[in-house]
Amino acid sequence: MFVANSLKRILTHSKIGHKIGYGYIIVITIFIIGIISGLTLGDYYEKKAYHKLQLANRKILLLSQLHNYILQIRSHPKTLIVVVDDSIWFEYETNKFSLNSKRIQYTLLELNDFLDKNHEVIDNQNVKILINKYDYYLDEYQNNIKSLWKTITPISSNNNNLNNLNSQDIILELIKSKKIQNLETQFEKLSEILSLVINSAQDNQKNAEQGMIRASVLRTKIILSSIITSLIISTISAIYTGKIIAYPLEQLTRISEKVTQESNFQLKASVTTKDEVGKLATSMNQLIQWIDEHITELEEARKTLEKRVEQRTIELQQALKKLKALVNLDGLTQIFNRRYFDEVLYREWQRGRRENSQISLILCDVDYFKIYNETYGHLGGDSCLQKVAQEIRRQVKRPSDVVARYGGEEFVILLPNTNLNGALTLAEMIRNAIETMNILHENSLVSDHVTISMGVSCKIPEETEQYKELIQEADEALYQAKENGRNCVCYWVDSS
Repeated sequence: MFVANSLKRILTHSKIGHKIGYGYIIVITIFIIGIISGLTLGDYYEKKAYHKLQLANRKILLLSQLHNYILQIRSHPKTLIVVVDDSIWFEYETNKFSLNSKRIQYTLLELNDFLDKNHEVIDNQNVKILINKYDYYLDEYQNNIKSLWKTITPISSNNNNLNNLNSQDIILELIKSKKIQNLETQFEKLSEILSLVINSAQDNQKNAEQGMIRASVLRTKIILSSIITSLIISTISAIYTGKIIAYPLEQLTRISEKVTQESNFQLKASVTTKDEVGKLATSMNQLIQWIDEHITELEEARKTLEKRVEQRTIELQQALKKLKALVNLDGLTQIFNRRYFDEVLYREWQRGRRENSQISLILCDVDYFKIYNETYGHLGGDSCLQKVAQEIRRQVKRPSDVVARYGGEEFVILLPNTNLNGALTLAEMIRNAIETMNILHENSLVSDHVTISMGVSCKIPEETEQYKELIQEADEALYQAKENGRNCVCYWVDSS
């Protein structure tokens, strides 16, 4: 009574944390006591059953060994019939018989000793009688076999077939003799008794195994009972603790994990209490709402920025495209300028070196353009150059060919992967096209309309800087065309 009142007073004045601690101590104590009790009691029955099982196994083992050895010595005379003509095998079989006889004697002694030590546990009356009978009949059987050896051993030393047949006859006579037949009959009776004894031992073995199973089951039941009792107490304590303290906190933790993992800021924690957990839930809901609003603003700002960047990128690309065109085009004629021509010539020259392909160049000059300017003025001259440039570009069909204004009234045509004949053909077509335009040039010394002179050169690129020679050779060919009266096409020929 005093202990109960003291325990009640302690629990009444204890904090909730202390109560939980006391509950855990009680649960653990019951759990440990229950397990120790179950293990102790179960081990006692299990050890007792295990000892019986060991004795039964040992008895079966000794009886089985005895049975096997007896079978081996009983088969000895029949084996001698087969090996009587071979002295080595004959000796082997006789030694084997002696060894098995010794094993039987040792097994009988061991079995007798085993029965004496465990006479209170094992029923050994029938086995004792069996051992005594085996001792008697085995001695008599061994004496008969040994006398047989003395009879056939001298005969078997001769190697003729007649003697072998005599030896076999002697063995057969011994096997058929009344004495051996009586011994065999007694052995058969003893074997039947031995089989019954072995079956009885096996039954004892099964009983011992069942006893072990029952002991194990009993121990398990005791342990499970203590565990279940402890679990009931601990479950009640856990439910109480969870509802009062842990459950709202677990809910709050679960909501925060979902918000973090799924980025779902629409979730809200339920506020069920007004304690610290409730205040924490309210604060977390406010924080989630603030983060949601902030993320929405950031998303809108990101989309606006992406649209601005995309629009500005398009504008920059368009401006770059226009700037590129302005940089590469001649402002007056709207064909490529000298700078772009130099870049393409260098690039195509390097490609021609790699592919070992020919490159041709046509250099054009408007005949007596200075007189045309003096006659029609600079505006008229600009218009003439524009018409000539556009007509040249119309005659050049391949995308890889480049038409550029080389300077003043000079134009240049770059023809990658083109031989000399192809370049001369194109040059003549351009010259005819310009002449067919019939642009008036009344003060020309060649014709009453605008004409052009053209110089053609062709090379297979070898050295990096050799492309300058291509331009120089075309220029020399153009000079030759002017010397030949203009309005014609000349090509450069290596005079060396």
